[in-house]
Amino acid sequence: MLRTTDLDQLRIEFVTRLFMSRTRFRLAMDDRFKPLGVTDAAWRTLFYLEQIGDGVLQKDLARVMGIESAGLVRLLDNLESKALVERRPAIQDRRGKTVHLTRHADTLLLELHDASAQVREVLLADISTTDLQTCLTVLNKVLNAAESS
Repeated sequence: MLRTTDLDQLRIEFVTRLFMSRTRFRLAMDDRFKPLGVTDAAWRTLFYLEQIGDGVLQKDLARVMGIESAGLVRLLDNLESKALVERRPAIQDRRGKTVHLTRHADTLLLELHDASAQVREVLLADISTTDLQTCLTVLNKVLNAAESS
């Protein structure tokens, strides 16, 4: 029988709590965004686009979001039909397309940021600045390890 060390158990608990926290945050965001008529897939795509920069290659956006390119195409079709994004031929890759936020998306993102600030205020209210800084340090180490493996 495999014996789990204390460190192994802590790591299992950490990852479990990380996934649970992510899910709870997404559900809380969904609840706040529903009145704005924005789905989970839509707000995550808009936030990713805003974070990584306007004019990102569609294939790079899919990679960063951790989804298949075909799934992203459907998301972008939907966002484009709502005038939230625009796809253009990529200058550096003739086969690729770049994705751009529209002014309408910029306006919606302001509302989404206000709503997400309310979620953060509620879910992070009892967490000190020091604890948040420690958590960010740990998460950055995890991200760095994932990127280099």
